[in-house]
Amino acid sequence: MINFKTLKLILGNLFIVSTPIGNFADLTIRALNTLKESDYIICEDFKTTSRLLRFFNVQKELKLLNEHNEKDETIIDEFVVDLLNGKNISLVSDCGTPVWADPGKKLLERCIELKIHLDFINGSNSILAALVISGFDISRFKYIGFLSQKKEIRKKELRNLASLKKTFILLETPYRLNTLIKDIAEELPDRDLFIGLDLTTKDELHLRGKASEILSQLSSQNQENLKGEFVILVRK
Repeated sequence: MINFKTLKLILGNLFIVSTPIGNFADLTIRALNTLKESDYIICEDFKTTSRLLRFFNVQKELKLLNEHNEKDETIIDEFVVDLLNGKNISLVSDCGTPVWADPGKKLLERCIELKIHLDFINGSNSILAALVISGFDISRFKYIGFLSQKKEIRKKELRNLASLKKTFILLETPYRLNTLIKDIAEELPDRDLFIGLDLTTKDELHLRGKASEILSQLSSQNQENLKGEFVILVRK
């Protein structure tokens, strides 16, 4: 690994840029200008970010950082070298706020260690959107994120959450959603749920009710049309 602390270079900036969670019109002017002015953009998926840039007629080099290559120190080193050489780089995820349940944490940690300037460009966030429109008491809430993919561990996690006296937030993918809701129906049958998908788009989906009622609502949906991550709020 390169000993960056021994190098004396002009530092660039890492911009952590929030992008729309569904509706491209939600991209802020500041975020758009930042993307335009960056030397290149680090993204989670070429196809997804290219679609966003085409919408705004922005042409910019893209470099990949995702769950498959983030553990490769040489890739992180390449970005850090560029930042230490004065390049200004934007980090985006597929949608919403980077680093939050998305890749980028290792790069962020290295920048903090090396005192590279960080600039957070605020914007859309599916968690906040779901909290606001849920109608639940959100004066206090707890973000949990993804539960274990292993059934017994996941059910134990839900049992531990049963005593939590505040709304809590889970994330899940479409192909595991039914399994998670069935587990919630078994472990937390009396808790009210709100599930949001494709928030801010014309296909925005809201599901409300007990877990058993949610399962009935899901059975009436075309499962193939359910894409992206679900935000699941469990009422206190």
